[in-house]
Amino acid sequence: MKKILLLSLAIIAVVINYNCQKSAVSPDPSNVKLYLPDQPYEYSKVNTTIGKLNNYYEDMTVIDNDKATLGRVLFYDKALSLNNSVACASCHNQKNAFSDVVAFSKGFEEKSTVRNSMGISNLIDEVSIGYFWDARETKIETMVFAPIANHIEMGFDRLDLITEKISKLPYYAELFQKAYGTADITEDRMRNSMGQFLFSLVSQNSKFDEGLYKGFSNFTPAEIRGKQLFTENNCGSCHQISSGFSSSYGSTKFANIGLDLVDNDPGINGLYKIPRLKNIALTAPYMHDGRFKTLDEVLEHYSHDIENNSKLSFQLKDNSNGGPKRLEFTPEQKADLIAFLNTMTDKDLITNPKYASPFIK
Repeated sequence: MKKILLLSLAIIAVVINYNCQKSAVSPDPSNVKLYLPDQPYEYSKVNTTIGKLNNYYEDMTVIDNDKATLGRVLFYDKALSLNNSVACASCHNQKNAFSDVVAFSKGFEEKSTVRNSMGISNLIDEVSIGYFWDARETKIETMVFAPIANHIEMGFDRLDLITEKISKLPYYAELFQKAYGTADITEDRMRNSMGQFLFSLVSQNSKFDEGLYKGFSNFTPAEIRGKQLFTENNCGSCHQISSGFSSSYGSTKFANIGLDLVDNDPGINGLYKIPRLKNIALTAPYMHDGRFKTLDEVLEHYSHDIENNSKLSFQLKDNSNGGPKRLEFTPEQKADLIAFLNTMTDKDLITNPKYASPFIK
């Protein structure tokens, strides 16, 4: 009797689990218009202010043009969501330095994500840190499938359904053949090609990058003053200005900046990964919860609104009284700092066709 009862419960559990799983909606390939150049774009090289340089993957091999091309298509393909409603690019828009314009992005069923969408570029500088706000993924090929399998973002609860669905789309066979030598569509190949494309997103063409080689003689007086304020207030002890070529800087990787008296979202024991500042003017809203709409609001937080708590990073503590250190920037100083931060905008990253959607609307 006991064995029969256990068997019955097991059957019921399987039936419930099966019925609860959502089914992938097959896309209509006849509605897809894909444009790719006859010769792939050059992802193995990156444009910089001093010419073209090799572009490296996470394992320090040079990025493969055909693999990155395949990764680009996957990145922009809404078929990677359960119901064909969102792509990776839906939350990482090129014109916003591959971030989103809202505090919380909308997933495949219009539900909101729990953290703000980070900008994507210069991921070679993240290798020693990890990915996402809490750096919970340490390998890019693990990270790229996390949003696809997320119950809010893209919705697949079974990873094998992803390759099954992609295999039905006629434009992928040739892309996999070019990238890997056979038309076999596998999860590992999808992970690798998407990682290759993401690592190709290197930003090295900003006014700041040019200034590094010109002693900043190309800066305006306001930009120079902002740079001096940035240095004098030791902002660089936390915020790295990403190079896109090396992760060796020695600045802080995680911090608590006193947003709240009590941490509503714990991050890593109250700490969050510190975003780099390249293209920062394009990635609003700011912070892990997107609470600040402008850079002026961010600087106002550092000026007057830092809250003391047990996790507050030492760089933001006043050693004389143990309370928070408030930087009290004047309106003029905030304007100069914003002018400096704007020098880190890279127009090539946000307009280059090799990073844009290959799908024709």
